[in-house]
This record gives sequence, structure tokens and C-alpha cells, in this order.
Amino acid sequence: MSSGTSTATVAEAIFATLQDAGRPAGASWGIAANGALDQFSYHYGNALVGNDRSLPSLETVMTDLVVRFDRAVVAAVTGAAATVTIGGLPARMNQTVVVPAGAELAVRDIRDGLRCYVSVFGGFHGGGTFLGSVAPDRTLRFGLDLVPGLTLDCGPPGRFDVSSQEYPFPVLDPPRRPLLAPTELGVLPGENRDLFENQARDLFEDEYVMTDKTDAVGSRLQGRIPRRFDKREILSRALPIGAIEVPGGHELLILNRGRGLSAGYPVIGVVCTSSMNVLSQVRPGERVRFVPITLETARRLRFWEAEIIRSTRERMTKIIDSVPVTGP
Repeated sequence: MSSGTSTATVAEAIFATLQDAGRPAGASWGIAANGALDQFSYHYGNALVGNDRSLPSLETVMTDLVVRFDRAVVAAVTGAAATVTIGGLPARMNQTVVVPAGAELAVRDIRDGLRCYVSVFGGFHGGGTFLGSVAPDRTLRFGLDLVPGLTLDCGPPGRFDVSSQEYPFPVLDPPRRPLLAPTELGVLPGENRDLFENQARDLFEDEYVMTDKTDAVGSRLQGRIPRRFDKREILSRALPIGAIEVPGGHELLILNRGRGLSAGYPVIGVVCTSSMNVLSQVRPGERVRFVPITLETARRLRFWEAEIIRSTRERMTKIIDSVPVTGP
């Protein structure tokens, strides 16, 4: 461990990893983007702790995560609703907090979603990088799984002065997405929509159920499957994150950030970037509904997320810069 930084020791973890924004430029190398499936929660957590750019965070999926810090750190927990404690005392989610030296930050009882993110000022550091990212890639067998006893460096050199136990952090209301209901996913037309003719409208007529066959590569949903009329063979071609494929059978396949870069199934629609964050938190057995949107609406949703992150980062950076820091 490098001198001067704080040390985070994992006390409990099951399905948890070191995670970041992924490899958006990896496509030119034939590498999937990967990274946090809920990109908004990941970036928002980094903004809450005042990082001037998004740094590696801890992601836990449906399972408890407990981390102990040897020095005081500024932290935030975002993502799915969960019970958060610091040193055994209740703490708020979507809120900037100080974890005192020697205390444990615990994320338990994840509900109303799948994934939580723990972010700290200065980020977590450990393991290696691939194309500049720590994001796990299961195909390449790369990434750092969190296990009890694992230690990571975190934060910048120095320690926060927490002697007063009073911090100037505002209480923020969790962001609420505009334009769409919580269970609605905005969909743009897919490149093969015409192959389904009028049956393409079936996509928006009923709800779909998330199956347990979901991971970083793709999510499978059961429901009314639009019938394809044009049976011509489709050559494999590059597909975007969020592509809704109709492979046949009784399921739709939505491509996630760990997808292969090409495929040959017809694409009836594409889930917009903002709604992919919502999809990442849908648990098996839960229902969602696809809603047709325009490119302008997709841009408005994306702009809203970017503006929340930008304004929060700007505000919290100024506040955290005022917190006293002693030497390393």
C-alpha cells in the first residue's frame, strides 16, 4: 500500500467488484465497454464526494458489503435502496458523509433494485487496469472481485480533521427521473423494425418480466414477442448498447455494456442510455414497459442526468475543499 493514503479493508462481500466507467473507446480494439451498469448512480456517487472526475468505486450486487477504513474518508452510497450504517449508526444514501477512522461502512438489505455503489473522495485504488480501466471483463477474465480481507488504497494523502464531528454537507433529495415513470424504458426505433411490419407495435402493448438470465452481457425479458414477417438472413454487424434483439422463442434480449460487439439477430428497438441505467436495477420477476420516444426526448433525459452530475460535482467540490485536512 502506498504511504499517506487511507486503507479500505473489505470485511464482508459476496458479489462485489472494483468498478468504474468502463472502456468506451474499446470498440476500436474489439473490446466491450463494460463498466458500471448503472452509469448514473456510479457517476453521481463520484460527484457527491467531490471527485473532479469519476474514479473507481465499489459495486455490490444484491448482497451485503462492509468496508472498514483506517483513516477518515468522505464517502457516498448510491444506487438501489439499501440500509446503510457507519460505525453501526444509520446513515443516508445519496448523501455525502464522513466515515471516521476505524469505522465500518456497511451496505445491507439491498431492495428496490440490484446494485449499490460506494464512492470515496480520491477513489479506490488496487489491482490492475486494462485499456486504462479497472472494469471487470468476464470474457477476458479481468477484474478485481472483492473478498473479505482484501485491502485497497483510497483517497488522497492526508486525513480529514473530524474532531468537531460537524461537516458542512447539505442534505440532498435523491434525483427523480423526469418524463418517464419508474418502470418505463424509453425506446428508439431499431434498424430492423421494418422486418416486423405492424407487429413492431406489440413491443409497446404489454409489460415484460425480467428473467434471472441477466448479466453484464445482456438481459432477457419474457412477454409478448413481436412476430417477424421478413425471414431474410441478417448478417452479423456492430450493435449498440441497449439494442433489443428478437432471437426467437419467448424472450427478448437487451444488450448490456459487456455485450459482444456484433450479432446477427434482428433489432426491433434500442433502449436509450438513460433507461439502460433503470434497466440495470430491475430485479428478476419485476415488470417493465417499453415506451416509444423520440431522439429529442432521449437527449433530454441524457442531458438531465449530465446536468445533475455536473451541478452536484461543482457544489460538492467547493464544500469538500473547505474541509480541513491534516498531513499524511
